[in-house]
Amino acid sequence: MSFIDIHCHILPGMDDGPSGLEESIEMLSIAAKDGISHIFATPHILDGMYPNRGTGIIAAVEGLRKFLPRGVELLCGADVRITRDLSAKTRAKEIVTLGDSGYLLIELPDYIVPPNLDALFYELAHQGITPVLTHPERHFRLMNDLDALRRARAAGAMCQITAMSVTGGFGREVRKAAFAMIEAGAADFVASDAHNADKRPPVLSKAYEAVKKHFGGNTSDTLFLTNPGKILKKVKQLASGQADKQQADKRASKKNSNG
Repeated sequence: MSFIDIHCHILPGMDDGPSGLEESIEMLSIAAKDGISHIFATPHILDGMYPNRGTGIIAAVEGLRKFLPRGVELLCGADVRITRDLSAKTRAKEIVTLGDSGYLLIELPDYIVPPNLDALFYELAHQGITPVLTHPERHFRLMNDLDALRRARAAGAMCQITAMSVTGGFGREVRKAAFAMIEAGAADFVASDAHNADKRPPVLSKAYEAVKKHFGGNTSDTLFLTNPGKILKKVKQLASGQADKQQADKRASKKNSNG
């Protein structure tokens, strides 16, 4: 069994994650030892604080790939704070989805659920993008309002719970909210949302066992393996399609030059 971590702040110096390359490498080692085979590097995109964009994220991922442990793959992504012009930015391809799969991690402001959120989700769906709300169990409003979370899901959003929320790392109330969301079928993924090698490391195995103990193997497999696996499968299908197209273009170009 190997895990796919769809939310991990592992790129050095890009946000409030690791400040330097040494800690990023240590986080890669921790992930590998925990059985994580694929990591989506998802730095914050937060205008005015973390103005990251797709090109910079891709370059940083390429740089960190030089230090990957055996059996670990690193892919691109972002943890995007919601803004009024988010749909315009996604149309302009300024924001990278998870491995270009169309799945987009979206973070809400800490204390409010923005108005017209469902309209934004419908607009993103029209662009072929699936919004994934990050850590709703730690959101001041959503952690106590399953109905609001259900409305977001009805508008097309999926939800990602943080592993440390499940294991109690963020306190009893957050753990309670996480379990309530899982029990209600309102969670789709569990990811590390790791930020460092010490207090918030890239570890999923403990949360997997906790979910398995309380909800059974089918639920833990769905949240940690099956649903993340669907994202990875789409990433690989797109990459394979692009490779096939490049080969076809080369053959056509060679044929025309010989013609």
